[in-house]
Amino acid sequence: MLDGLLPLTDPGAVFAVLFLLVLLGPLAADRLRLPGLIGLVVAGMVIGPNVLGVLDQNTFIETLGYIGLLYLMFQGGLDLDLDGFRKRRRDSLVFGIATLVIPMVLVTAVALALGIDTLAAIIIGSAFTSHTLLSYPSIARYDLAKNRAVTATLGATLICTVAALLILAVAAAAAEGTQGALFWVAFVVGLVGYLIVMLLGVPRFTRWFFTGLGQDRQVRLTYLLSGMGLAAIVADVIGIEPIVGAFLAGLAFNPFVPLGTIISDRVRVLGDSVFIPAFLISTGMILDPISLFADPRTLLFGGAFVLAEVTSKWLAADVSGRIMGVTAPERGLMFSLSVGQAAGALAAVIVADDLGLIGPVEVNAVVLVILVTALLAGLTGDRYAPQVETPDRGDAPLGTRVVVPVSNPRSVAPLVRVAAQVAAPDSGAVVAVNVLPFDARPDQMKTHKDLAATAEKVALAAGSEVTTSVRIDSSTVGGVLHTVVEQAGTCLVMGWKGYANAREGLFGSVIDQVVSRSPVPVLVCRPGTDSATGRLVVIVTEEDLGPGTEVGAQLAFEVGSRMARQAEVDLVVISDVASVELRPQLAGWAVEDRQVEIITVDGVVGRLNRLLQEGDVVITGVPPDTSRLGRGARRLARAVGDRTIVVAVPH
Repeated sequence: MLDGLLPLTDPGAVFAVLFLLVLLGPLAADRLRLPGLIGLVVAGMVIGPNVLGVLDQNTFIETLGYIGLLYLMFQGGLDLDLDGFRKRRRDSLVFGIATLVIPMVLVTAVALALGIDTLAAIIIGSAFTSHTLLSYPSIARYDLAKNRAVTATLGATLICTVAALLILAVAAAAAEGTQGALFWVAFVVGLVGYLIVMLLGVPRFTRWFFTGLGQDRQVRLTYLLSGMGLAAIVADVIGIEPIVGAFLAGLAFNPFVPLGTIISDRVRVLGDSVFIPAFLISTGMILDPISLFADPRTLLFGGAFVLAEVTSKWLAADVSGRIMGVTAPERGLMFSLSVGQAAGALAAVIVADDLGLIGPVEVNAVVLVILVTALLAGLTGDRYAPQVETPDRGDAPLGTRVVVPVSNPRSVAPLVRVAAQVAAPDSGAVVAVNVLPFDARPDQMKTHKDLAATAEKVALAAGSEVTTSVRIDSSTVGGVLHTVVEQAGTCLVMGWKGYANAREGLFGSVIDQVVSRSPVPVLVCRPGTDSATGRLVVIVTEEDLGPGTEVGAQLAFEVGSRMARQAEVDLVVISDVASVELRPQLAGWAVEDRQVEIITVDGVVGRLNRLLQEGDVVITGVPPDTSRLGRGARRLARAVGDRTIVVAVPH
């Protein structure tokens, strides 16, 4: 009776069934205390052409599934903790080599022991050296993207995926007899050129686009998705796996999509709700449970491959984790992220099948590995993620989350611009908050919306992401400090009028209280009249470099370096300390010497009027526990005239 109805071909019916599975699959799995991804894979198998035949592998489902596979790798690159990766490159290298070599040796040996030809065994081994980050969405929900073990695994993903691709290419070329010198020269040149474009060219173009045409979030989201697709297409054209292109696209866009921001949430929701579930369902649709039992060799080969793959991945994670010094649950996360196999492994054995090196038995055995490893990835991810502590953000870079209170329409733009320039080098975000009293009137809420719109426009134009909020609190000081804590702030920018009367203390009563109680550095900013940034001028005197006081100068240089790099302007130092004495100090603070011009004068403050130029932003650092905190800053504010001044106060 259903012969004429199934499989469903009506687009609306296919869409409805597909997303009904997206809804019900994880719910059913949760009832059985299984990971949600298993529910999606099994649901795909049940309604697929090999069981009930409700849906077929049509173009629509294949396209969504393929995008979902790219999206998994794209999200991994997008969420990679670049700062942690740079600090711990060795971790990624160690695990990347381990999770490449151990599975390659063990799986290839098992394949040879089963009587499979050498080239076919090598291709099967290469299929299981790389991995698909199947459990990453679950682990990301526990806010573990910046965990050391997760960072190492994401970095290792690129290493082992590219290496697996090279092994596959060599074996396939050997089977076809096309391993000529010209082939390999073209391949290597294409790979190196592609890496240069993706890791150097694309970030530069993205920064230009985001500060120009891409100042609307909808445009930015479209740009990111199209960039992912183009990266995959170009990778495929030059002979690289498309998933490598998607991962590299995520790395290239990583600095422009800070975690916890609106654009990051939109990217994640789209992937978690649509593309990744579609990929898991489409993966399930290729599974044929009947064929797994039709030939006894399928179960034999599949069981042997599963044992070899799982054992090797566990050994790689355990050995590497012990070398890194991470905990047992963190080693479990490394295993969970690296054990999963999906369409990438199937694609490798299909290459061997097309070359006539293997047959349906080996292909079905690999399909069994995909099913079992997907189950293991989900189970181990859900088991170990709750046991791992969320990374401490106390040592987060200065620009990770820059909080800026906004209340004055005339100062919101320059304050947010300073905050954005501090945040951008760390791929950070600006948190613009307006603190209102409990009895706030409707017109005050209307003003807040206008301020929020201005803050968004300025931050997006500066290339940084922004979150806006209104804070209802009993006091301005309490509202600001509570926001810093709740938003995991790493820096605070406060607006200042440039002076304070006798009753207001140093900067003014509100700023003084915030500075004295803030858990993060505070940048007290008196906006100037210049509309654009010309130079970043750091003021440092001999007194600033004394014992116990240099911490303020060091913070000033860090802020100045960030703002100069983001605004693409010169960093200038005006000091009464000789250049030969100051440069070693700057080197100790990791300030790049070649980028700094030092102007040495006597009586710095008195000569500023003649040394400053239009557009200069003046930065000075002060220790938080001396009377110079306010008195010196006020004197300097008078000396710089209409220029913007930023007083960096360490916490």
